[in-house]
Amino acid sequence: MIKNEYLRFLQTLNAEEVSAGVRKVANLVFAHFEEVYPLGTTQGKRVKKVASLASNQWANLSDAIAEVTYETGNAGKMFKQLKSIEIGPFRGFAKKESLSLHSLLVLIYGPNGTGKSSFCEALEYGLLGAVEEAQNKRFRNQDDYLKNAHTNSFSPPQILGVDHQGNDVVLQPDESLYRFCFVEKNRIDSFSRIAAQAPAKQMELISTLFGLDSFNEFVKNFSPEIDGKYIDLVGEKSVQLNLKRQTLVGHQQQIEQNNTNLKQLGGEEAALAQQYRLGCTYNQMMIELNGDDQNPGLISKLETDLQQPVYAKSGLTQARLAIIRSEINTNLANYNASQQELVNASQQVSFKQLYESVSKLQANSPDKCPACKTPLTQTALNPYAHADEELQKLQHLAVLQAKSQEYYQSLNQSLAELSQVINVSCDRLTANPLHKFRLASNIQPTIKWFNSMLQPSQGGYTAWQHLEAQVQQLEQSDTAIEQQVQVRTAKQQELNRLRGFAKSITVLQTRRQTAQTTFEKATQAIASFDQENAELISSVEGEKHVVARNKEIVSAYASFVEKLNAYKNALPVKLVADLSEKVTELYNAFNRYDSPNDKLAAVQLPLGQNQRLKISFQAEPEKHFDALHVLSEGHIRCLGLAILLAKNIKTDCPLLIFDDPVNAIDDEHRQAIRETLFKDEFFNAKQIIMACHGEEFFKDTHQTIGSKAAKSAESYIFMPQKGERHVQVLSLQRPKNYVLAASELYAQAEYRDALMSSRRALEHLCEKAWLHYGKHCDNTDKPISVSRRTPHAPWDLRALADNLRSKLNKSKAAIPNKADIVVALDSLLGVGGQDPHWVYLNKGTHEETDRVEFENGTVGTIVSSLDALDKALEV
Repeated sequence: MIKNEYLRFLQTLNAEEVSAGVRKVANLVFAHFEEVYPLGTTQGKRVKKVASLASNQWANLSDAIAEVTYETGNAGKMFKQLKSIEIGPFRGFAKKESLSLHSLLVLIYGPNGTGKSSFCEALEYGLLGAVEEAQNKRFRNQDDYLKNAHTNSFSPPQILGVDHQGNDVVLQPDESLYRFCFVEKNRIDSFSRIAAQAPAKQMELISTLFGLDSFNEFVKNFSPEIDGKYIDLVGEKSVQLNLKRQTLVGHQQQIEQNNTNLKQLGGEEAALAQQYRLGCTYNQMMIELNGDDQNPGLISKLETDLQQPVYAKSGLTQARLAIIRSEINTNLANYNASQQELVNASQQVSFKQLYESVSKLQANSPDKCPACKTPLTQTALNPYAHADEELQKLQHLAVLQAKSQEYYQSLNQSLAELSQVINVSCDRLTANPLHKFRLASNIQPTIKWFNSMLQPSQGGYTAWQHLEAQVQQLEQSDTAIEQQVQVRTAKQQELNRLRGFAKSITVLQTRRQTAQTTFEKATQAIASFDQENAELISSVEGEKHVVARNKEIVSAYASFVEKLNAYKNALPVKLVADLSEKVTELYNAFNRYDSPNDKLAAVQLPLGQNQRLKISFQAEPEKHFDALHVLSEGHIRCLGLAILLAKNIKTDCPLLIFDDPVNAIDDEHRQAIRETLFKDEFFNAKQIIMACHGEEFFKDTHQTIGSKAAKSAESYIFMPQKGERHVQVLSLQRPKNYVLAASELYAQAEYRDALMSSRRALEHLCEKAWLHYGKHCDNTDKPISVSRRTPHAPWDLRALADNLRSKLNKSKAAIPNKADIVVALDSLLGVGGQDPHWVYLNKGTHEETDRVEFENGTVGTIVSSLDALDKALEV
């Protein structure tokens, strides 16, 4: 079924605008359908499989779609009806079973689990070539589903039909011809749940009604596109080459960057040269600073100059020497004067020394006299206090002593400085006559030593004069040295400045060398790349056609999935096209006993995504309602059944096969649906095969079709298994139609049972006559009125029959077969309640011991009257 629908999709790809690649993918999926179908979108299983198959077979795939001729809608021309079927081993049938189907009506009754579904699946397989339930249950190998579990074997059912010339024909499976022959309860159940779905689901459930949910699921399991992880879209070798080429990009970038850097470097070099000297070039600057083969360079010259030693200055000056001599004379005079004053005050000095000694002893003997040890509290005068008082009086002596000491120290310092001058002169000037005045470092110069320098020598010059001459000479030398230091400092500053330029030159040279090295390496890498990767480049060239092919596959696959989804979405529209009018007729027939205001004027089936199923009522034909909002579940089931039956009629199917309609139809609509199927003209020429699990439905169907149709119908009972491992099929031994049963029992002289069936027949026929009267009487006729003993008691049959006879007699309307109906009722009712015919009906129904035997003639009259009444109501 899924495969057949896919085949129909393939036929749509023969249009000119469909690319060859799309047809290739479509043919690939069809060729590997059994492999692809079970796979879903989980972990990309299906798309991965398709990608693998396409990669391996693309060059050999045909882009031609094989044309298939469908005879959809012409099944009625192929044969008239089914004649027989041989089943087994198949599902519940463990052995071969032959069933005659040579009737326009085949009725099968059996409790649940007796094999009815196996029978219907045998018809489905024989006519369609597959069983939908096997696909729904994901049987990869359908034979595993169809095998009988006990024999583990399977044989395809053989179906024999009869053509319009009366010839037997062996029917071959053709899903396109027979798919609308079947009405399955599961589809109607699913359709009834449409009320609980969002509008977007309505089209989906229309698909479910026609058994397309498996095909829809099949389509949904195609991923929209093939991901690059399932097929090579860039080329593995190309990726490797591109990764390597990334290094070339880096090299090229390095070259470009180096060019920029070198340009910038040239600017920096020129700027540095201008900073060095205006108008100077960079090369000139380097030669001037660092020299060349002929010129050592400024830096080298300065470094050589600065390596020459510079003597330290003596630090001696004539001015300082004169100050030293002046300080010596002054300090010496002051010291001698202070010493004379102290000599003059020598007695006071002695007392001062005594008092100072007493004060120093206070710390050792604070409470006693230091001389006699007498406690201070017993002395006439405190020696310590007295010493302090006298010292205060002799304070001027302390000042005089301090100044004398200060003059002495200053004199010594000046003498020491003079000795140092002599030492410096002797160190700087060799063969110096002052050497004899030079003192060792541990000898303090004295006034005597100083005075000796003022004494003339043999040459007539004093040592001091020699010293003055030498200091003058050294001072002049210091001036020359200072000039050398200044020149050296200037040279050092210049050297530092030039070294700064040299350092900048070194940095620029290093940068230029680095840039040049990088440039050479990058240039070499680019130049040698093609040679080093020649094999890989060749592989990439060979890989290009594979990548191009894969891209073609991916593009074709995406277009294929898009077209497949478009086909799937359009299917419900195609299936329900032009069905609205017939659906309305059938729906109203199913609801014939509803109020006229509840009858439908029109049904608008959803023909696009997000469209709603709308209806309008005959009372307000111009006003449309959402069917799911206003209809009950039972009415929605009727609507679903009406759509399926309308499609069956539209496609001129010769068959109508029901699998257990009891489960698909609610109780209140069953009678009207039976009448629509068996009494109305919709299906007069069709063979109807119906299997049900409801015995009452089975019985009521036999009454509805009438004795004539019931007599020609093929009826079977599937019995519950009692240890057997096989479907137990019994041909109906006694008719379920009450009139036929009464006739057969009468013929077999089983009068009581014949009368019991007759009573049941009359109950059914009275209700049928009531409906007949109500349908054909006019407005002047009075309605039928009957009484009940209790609210839930059945109608009183005698009263109902009498009322029917009376109203029919009095009616002036042209009621079909009115006279025949009245005659039959007269025969059955007689004149009074004790008429033997009516008494027989009661006696035959109720148990009574030792009753007088029923007379053959009376029973025969009752049976023949019921047969006449049944025939009169067959209009």
